[in-house]
Amino acid sequence: MKAALFHKESGDLIISNKNIPNLSDKDVLVKVHYCSFCGHDLAVIQGMLKRGVGNEVILGHELSGIVDSVGPQVSTCSPGDRVVSLLTNSCGICDRCINDQSHRCRVGEGIGHTCDGGFAEYVVVSENSVFKIHDDLTLKDACMLVCPIGVIEEAFSRYKGQFNTVVVSGATGGLGIHGIQKASSLFDRVIALTTDASADKFLSQNGATDVVVYDASDTFKFKEIIMALTEDEGVDLFIDPVGSGLFNESVACVSQYGCLMLLGDIQGIPLDIHLGDMLFKDLEIICSTGSNRESVKLAERMILNGDMKPVIFDVVALENILDVCTKMQESSVIGRILIDMTLG
Repeated sequence: MKAALFHKESGDLIISNKNIPNLSDKDVLVKVHYCSFCGHDLAVIQGMLKRGVGNEVILGHELSGIVDSVGPQVSTCSPGDRVVSLLTNSCGICDRCINDQSHRCRVGEGIGHTCDGGFAEYVVVSENSVFKIHDDLTLKDACMLVCPIGVIEEAFSRYKGQFNTVVVSGATGGLGIHGIQKASSLFDRVIALTTDASADKFLSQNGATDVVVYDASDTFKFKEIIMALTEDEGVDLFIDPVGSGLFNESVACVSQYGCLMLLGDIQGIPLDIHLGDMLFKDLEIICSTGSNRESVKLAERMILNGDMKPVIFDVVALENILDVCTKMQESSVIGRILIDMTLG
């Protein structure tokens, strides 16, 4: 089978031919149709994210496809089922798996990170790591069901704050653009933060009431603008998929008793944190990088009800995956680029 194999030592991503993986008793073999390219994949390729990455691993964790075959002890899915994979290849029997926290399985491995993922014609995952999708949901839309949309749903399931004003940074990314759609159904005012001036109209069409374009090279990027827009009150919620590079300025934008929702960390740099800035705001921080089955069900319902539209920038063949890397590095992508594993 064709696969994009990442070599950790050299940092090379190479289209290779590999054997179709074998099944264990409780495994499922999925014929991959789509796998979207996430910022997580780019961080691994660039060497910014190394912890837990396999020495030679097929990347890609946002995948959809059709079950090809199952192990002899599999009871919950059958050949022909349309599925997405969850983010972790999980055991299904530990306390976390039993309590619908399989993305934090005690012995789990990250799909497309530690064990092989979806940038391949076939992938093997445990029975506990697949989710059967609704008949009315296309495989193309479904590949973003778990991440980014399910990650957003999981984070919002823990949010207990006010619903007046929210800021979404990294607004053109997968988490950002779908975070705007989610927030627009809940908040009176949704402020999108971006460095891409050309994205203004598209962000507004997806639910942003205000779009703030800032220069990433400025010392103070957006704090003064956000405080001016909120008459120095700050925002109830700051959704941050960007992470360490903007952390202190993001905290500064949050109101008293507000919340910072951390969904990612692009740069992974050490921080000089002033705890007082958080303590005296009574700041709440929600961290979410995974999604459980309940969150995926909510995400599916949002799409089927027309309350969330997966934003697909482009669909390309596996042979073009290095071009996708380049576009991601240039920050010229809004939403996700999908790799169509049925092409070529």
